[in-house]
Amino acid sequence: MRPNLLQIRLPFMRQPAIATWHEGQVSGGQRNLDYRLYVPTRLARRPALVVMLHGCRQTAQDFATGTDMARLADRHGFLLAYPQQNLTANPLRCWNWFDTRNQGVDGEAGLIMQMVDELSQTHSVAPKRVFVAGLSAGGAMATLLGRSFPDRIAAVGVHSGVPAYAAGSISGAMQAMETGETGERGPGPTRTIIFQGTADETVVTANGDRIAFAKPPEDMHWLRRPRGRWVWMRQRSGRRYLRRRTGDHARAEYWQIKGLGHAWSGGQAGGSYADPLGPRASVEMVRFFLGHPRMLYPLVVASLAVTRIFR
Repeated sequence: MRPNLLQIRLPFMRQPAIATWHEGQVSGGQRNLDYRLYVPTRLARRPALVVMLHGCRQTAQDFATGTDMARLADRHGFLLAYPQQNLTANPLRCWNWFDTRNQGVDGEAGLIMQMVDELSQTHSVAPKRVFVAGLSAGGAMATLLGRSFPDRIAAVGVHSGVPAYAAGSISGAMQAMETGETGERGPGPTRTIIFQGTADETVVTANGDRIAFAKPPEDMHWLRRPRGRWVWMRQRSGRRYLRRRTGDHARAEYWQIKGLGHAWSGGQAGGSYADPLGPRASVEMVRFFLGHPRMLYPLVVASLAVTRIFR
């Protein structure tokens, strides 16, 4: 009898019966950090790990719904972790990126990295394939992690966030969000992709500029000033800037989306702070993380569309 080809296991893929969500927790420094872990149907034998950090007033479940990243985990075979801020640590569930106790190897940054280490060991995550992305306060924490742990985080995705070390207090945090005049310039040592809306009244566009460009654009010689290419996707337009690795700064990609407010670009309407119009930040971030050339974007979109039809 001939074997059923659909039942043959490929050597580079693990194949659990169904995709599953798991609840987990790490403890340290008299604190606990809960998280939700998504294991896709086909998990690569040495998978990548993508950590998603929610914004204020969000939960891990809410952010998972809005970003719809699980579909991409199914497509590419990576692990997906959504840590959740504790209400006792912040009543709005904001990550305390503005508190100096959480900006280094200790505090919240340390707890997140402890989760990364445990998941990496348990699931044999590929070295140098740990990625972190976040929205708003989560984006601010992602920039901190990229600066603090460049040897353990391969790339960072920042959506509507502020630069690393932009504030040391709540009042400083508000000023940073409203002006974009503080914090480290440029992406630093970790590859970074940035999404920022021009209509964002919570985190102004100057913050995205500061993360993307090591020097203020207005201070550059006119021949070297960044000139992003116009992009049009899902009834929206914007500019996409590509920055090569220079000196102490890694490669960066910056999407400045016209008319986008304080919300995840191309997100699912079922989640909070999610804008259904494109471009799809989740798709672009995964492409950037995994190193796929941009020409594959239409193929990924088409595969996701087919998946939705037949599920």
